[in-house]
Amino acid sequence: MYLAAPMVLYACERLARALRSSVRPVKILKVAVYPGNVLSLRFSKPQGFRCKSGQYIFVNCAAVSPFQWHPFSITSAPHDDYISVHIRTLGDWTRELKSVFEKVCRPPTDGKSGLLRAEYAGDGGAMPSPSSFPTVLIDGPYGAPAQDYKQYDVVLLVGLGIGATPMISIIKDIINNMKRLGGAPTSTG
Repeated sequence: MYLAAPMVLYACERLARALRSSVRPVKILKVAVYPGNVLSLRFSKPQGFRCKSGQYIFVNCAAVSPFQWHPFSITSAPHDDYISVHIRTLGDWTRELKSVFEKVCRPPTDGKSGLLRAEYAGDGGAMPSPSSFPTVLIDGPYGAPAQDYKQYDVVLLVGLGIGATPMISIIKDIINNMKRLGGAPTSTG
């Protein structure tokens, strides 16, 4: 009896996530595998998707595991026309995700960096077909403590390694605000 209520709540949360993510399909625009075991994914922004700098999304890739959702910080700025995440391959799921995307990435060529890339736009080379990319679902965005940075006059950002990913979004947002306002950063949220 004591387990029934938590199990029902858990099942409802999973069902709600499945319904929300199926309503917001994303198209993969760019994939890059960087040295240091970092995978960069750039998605199309679903209609009605609004986020703040410092927030995160849950990502699901059915080719890796149809039921596992993992949180990743959004590294694109709110005004970008895409959503990007940078994923460090530390565990089994992220290692398998990197492996799945490495299969569709173009290997590095002579004279180019050691990056594995697969892009849809502006590449000029032979592109993988959209069907060759695995299906990716997203859920979110969700809040994070860093999302309220605009409430302060001074912002100190500290992040090392992959922990710098929420800071990237904040820095991009600050730069975009400075450009839009002619060099003066905004302090309103």
